Amino acid sequence: MSEAARRPTPRPTYDHPTVIRQQDAVRHLWGDPGGSGHVSDLVYVSSADLHVLQFTLTPRGRYVHSALNPTVFAADVAYVVLEGELVLVDPEHGEVRPLTAGEVGFFRRDTWNHAVNPRHEPVRVLEFFAPPPSRNTASPYARNKPLLAETRYRDARWDGRWPAAAPDREAAARIHVVREADRLHWLPEDDGGHLAGTAVDTEYLTVTHGRLSPAHSGQVHTTSDETVLYVTDGALHLHLPEHDGPAWHRVGPDDAAYLPKGTAYQLVDVDGRGARFWAGAGRVPDGWQP
Repeated sequence: MSEAARRPTPRPTYDHPTVIRQQDAVRHLWGDPGGSGHVSDLVYVSSADLHVLQFTLTPRGRYVHSALNPTVFAADVAYVVLEGELVLVDPEHGEVRPLTAGEVGFFRRDTWNHAVNPRHEPVRVLEFFAPPPSRNTASPYARNKPLLAETRYRDARWDGRWPAAAPDREAAARIHVVREADRLHWLPEDDGGHLAGTAVDTEYLTVTHGRLSPAHSGQVHTTSDETVLYVTDGALHLHLPEHDGPAWHRVGPDDAAYLPKGTAYQLVDVDGRGARFWAGAGRVPDGWQP
């Protein structure tokens, strides 16, 4: 594949609250053969504030950087493992972080990244990315950076000092692993029927896990930033009390709901089985440049 033939990631946008079914997400195959490897994307939203997609690595697949696809960005990026196992690597320093289902790998701008699927089954990953590629934070930015000359898959900085150097490793980490116990938990409603756990919260990106108890009927909330809800288990019944279109939407597993900034919404479990979902919110200050 020549550089002229390279196709950029699609950028689906919406100007009103929208439910995006998995089958309606935009398919895209990323990468170059013999270089970066290939990654299969399902792009749900790619706006001026937030980029959300699900990607799949084939059994024993991986992606790395290449001259055509340098994997370094001017953005905050969170990878939520939905199914399988992902080994996330900072090849500049040799930092290697295994992630299993339900765990989040998070890295900030200028972190080179590779990923490996060590299993004989696909790995599916939900990606939240802000500031998004529409702000020139992905390929155009990466191609202006010097290509990483040496790839390390082992971090030798802590040789002879392990596990005593574990605090030093965490202080120097470019990739952060957030497990369920590491989330900052809070209750959106005082009856306790909705447990939220924030995994990432920066000036650009917030990623939160939500768990609705069976038959929970939440209060009406308003999005303070552009937000995407992605359901993993059960079904959310999304109520949009101020929307001109249909007021109620059922959002099932692997479906997403796009909510613009200022959207009033309510989350309800009608089926009585509870639901789990991830929410990503993005914000980019006026005049921001990569």
